[in-house]
Amino acid sequence: MGGTNTRLGLARDGVLLADTVQSFRNEAFSGFTAVLDQYLQKAAPGGVAEVAIAIAGPVTGATARLTNRDWHFDAAALSRDLTGAGVFLLNDLAALGQACPHLGADCLDTVIAPADDAGGDGQRLVAGIGTGFNLSPVLQAGGQVQCLNVEYGHVSLPLDVAEHLRSRTGDAGAFRTVEHLFSGRGHAAVRAQFPEDTAGTQAFQTFYAELLALLARNLMLAFLPAQGIYFAGAVARSLLASPARQVFAEAFRQPFALDTGIEAPVYVILDDAAALKGCAAVTVNR
Repeated sequence: MGGTNTRLGLARDGVLLADTVQSFRNEAFSGFTAVLDQYLQKAAPGGVAEVAIAIAGPVTGATARLTNRDWHFDAAALSRDLTGAGVFLLNDLAALGQACPHLGADCLDTVIAPADDAGGDGQRLVAGIGTGFNLSPVLQAGGQVQCLNVEYGHVSLPLDVAEHLRSRTGDAGAFRTVEHLFSGRGHAAVRAQFPEDTAGTQAFQTFYAELLALLARNLMLAFLPAQGIYFAGAVARSLLASPARQVFAEAFRQPFALDTGIEAPVYVILDDAAALKGCAAVTVNR
């Protein structure tokens, strides 16, 4: 569930049933229950045993709220509405983290390939850049996947990112946090600093790719995701599909003063159903 759309699907034994996936525009509904009711009337009129809901916003135990829409979630109330079905709430980036080990090559765009096959266990990092920004640090050990809940979008902008931004705009004051810069609104605000022609578009993409590479290098040191950084969201997907992809890759690959052996592959998640796959995995693994 994002700020704009809700995607729903059915799963059996931890596997998403692809032909059951549907997408709904949130603006057409009064709340999540209305979306769910409309979906279940046709998709599962007999009811469901369990529901996992991935929400683009903070999750606190059995309650949650959608950051960019005034929708609130209470697992106990939803369970009553669903005649006793189990309800589990998780952050949307955590759902993508749960999905990462299950995403094949057809679901990913490899920006920087892994140096070798290190196996499945280890640390990963999901970075979502869309309507907002957040991270999900992922640890897989012995086949079990654990995702940490964080609110990294509200962390202050790293100094090197702010200084590079200031070199172009002259003032980085409007971008106090990571999300202020790396989100749909931040992307649009930086784009407005460049001419509206082809050359301006190319210059903007190059500059924004440099900013993203600086951020990603900070994330590398903070989380050491040797199994990969997985970008998700419309902003990340469009930027890393543009010619500026190579600019990002070259800047990201620069050696670290701390340890030249620190490296990680970089992927873009292309599968729009990835979070649903993560929800499906949660229902059998928790």
